[in-house]
Amino acid sequence: MPSVNTHVIFQTGFIGDIALTMFLLEEIKLMYPKDRIVLVTTPAGAELSQAFPQIIDDVITYDKRGADAGWKGMKRIISIMRNQSATTLISLHQSFRTSIIVAFSRIRFRIGYATAALSFVYNVKVPYNNHVHEIERQRAFLILDIFPDIIKKLHVYKRQLLNPATLQSAIVKQRILIAPGSVWNTKKWPKHHFRTLIELLLKHQPHPIGLIGSKADRELCESIIPAQHLGRVHNVAGTMSLNETVQQIRTAHLLIANDSAPIHLASLVNCPTIVLFGPTHPGFGFAPISDHAIVLQKDLSCRPCSIHGQYECPLGTHACMEQILPSEVLKSALDFLN
Repeated sequence: MPSVNTHVIFQTGFIGDIALTMFLLEEIKLMYPKDRIVLVTTPAGAELSQAFPQIIDDVITYDKRGADAGWKGMKRIISIMRNQSATTLISLHQSFRTSIIVAFSRIRFRIGYATAALSFVYNVKVPYNNHVHEIERQRAFLILDIFPDIIKKLHVYKRQLLNPATLQSAIVKQRILIAPGSVWNTKKWPKHHFRTLIELLLKHQPHPIGLIGSKADRELCESIIPAQHLGRVHNVAGTMSLNETVQQIRTAHLLIANDSAPIHLASLVNCPTIVLFGPTHPGFGFAPISDHAIVLQKDLSCRPCSIHGQYECPLGTHACMEQILPSEVLKSALDFLN
């Protein structure tokens, strides 16, 4: 392989998946700083990538559910990928549509999971290990002859490019952040618990509280603000780009969230995190990896009931989330803050 190459990374999953992919991109960049990294991702992923220009050289936005839906959009992406003169394509997405795009990309080394749809289009297949963290699962793509130096150097990996100290020399910790939303209803801690937690936090500590999320979460955030908050609770859901959200998390004392994308954004900038796991389980590979992180969950016979979460609890009780009490979360939060 030539000393300088272009590596196309295809990741069009949920925003949390895309966030965790930043660690893979960082490792490639650390080993081959002169090589180009081109990320094919969703509009949300393209927005997030703006926070990490030091590890991503170019972004190809693939709006697969919007402007690029259908065969016409696939042809556009294939054409752009062909023009990259790339030597390596790593696909972290396993769908049929992705494999079709990969098959027509004309990129020499096509690496994907052995479990991907149409996996025969990949000339290098990587096992999908269910029992490790997603970051380690993706690292398997680097243990290949295509990246010969990385095997020797993996041990030096310390989030060098994503470490907060390298992003800003002086960080002022501003507030506690709470992210109550999720794509999946069963992953959401109940609204009455969030409201009670906020009341307790206002009573027991001096810091303001910011509520974050997408535009779709704004109404939810508004509903959990106590009546008597004295201007100390601010709903900023839907008002910031993903880049700005990352910066907010980076300057926060603490993030409290469900098993959802914000915990992975927190991992990127090493923000202390409390995560509430219900229908899913950290053993699936998506636990927070911040240096200071706590997972709160209940040991119930019915969980985990899903890898990604569901829209309704199969038992109709939502016990896995209802039984995590605000007082438990408060104790963990105060331990962090003290």
